[in-house]
Amino acid sequence: MTSPHPLSEITRMLSLTPIFQGLQDSDLIDLAKAMREQHFEKGSPIFLQGDPVERVNILIRGCLRVFKEGSRGNKQITLHLEKPYRAVALVAVFLDHPVYPASCEAIEDSTVLVMDRKAFMEMVTHNAVLAQSVIRYQARKQGELMHLLDRLFFREVGSRVAETLLTLQEELGNGFVLPTNGMLAAQLGTVPELISRKLGEFYRQGLIHLEGRKVWVLKKEDLQELAVE
Repeated sequence: MTSPHPLSEITRMLSLTPIFQGLQDSDLIDLAKAMREQHFEKGSPIFLQGDPVERVNILIRGCLRVFKEGSRGNKQITLHLEKPYRAVALVAVFLDHPVYPASCEAIEDSTVLVMDRKAFMEMVTHNAVLAQSVIRYQARKQGELMHLLDRLFFREVGSRVAETLLTLQEELGNGFVLPTNGMLAAQLGTVPELISRKLGEFYRQGLIHLEGRKVWVLKKEDLQELAVE
C-alpha cells in the first residue's frame, strides 16, 4: 500500500486541482488537514449509483471511470474518465437529496483524497472564492453533459471516435495509449466491433498510426473535419 502523503504534499496537490485554484495557502492547508487518503485497486468501486453522498472525492493518482447503468443493470454508458487533480461527482454533493446519480470505479490502481461532505459544505458557505469555484465547476459540468448528449445522439460513431482521438492526442501527446475498445464503446455509446472497425478505417486512410494500443495522429485536420460531421 502506498504510504500517506505528508500535509505539505497534499496541500500542493490540492493547489493543482482546478476547483481549489485561487484559494489562499491557509485555506488549502485547512482543506488538506480535513482530507484523508483512500487507496483503490484496479476494478474497485469508488461509489455506486444510488449510494448516499457522504464525502467529497479528489483523485490524486490513477484513473477513474464514472458510468451510468440502465434500470435493468444490463447496459452501461461511460460519462467520463477522471484523471488526477479532479473532483469526482462533486455535483452530487449539493443535491437536495444527495445520492450518487452514477457509479464510479478505478480503472487503474488509484488514490483518492476524501473529505466529509458536511465539513466541505461548511467551508463553501464561509469562503467566497471557493463558492465561486464550485459554481464554475457546476457550470462546466453542465456544459460537458450537453456535449455528451450531443455526441451520443446526434453524431455518427466515426465522428465520436475522431473527436476522442483528438482529445487524447491533445491531452497526452502522440503515442498515447488508447483505452480498450470495450471501454471506448461504453464511453461513446456503441459496441467494441464498431470502434475496432473505425480505428482500422482511420489507419488504412493514413489518418493515424497504430502500434498495439499506442496511437499517433498523422492527419489532424482530416480528423477534425470528421469530428464535426
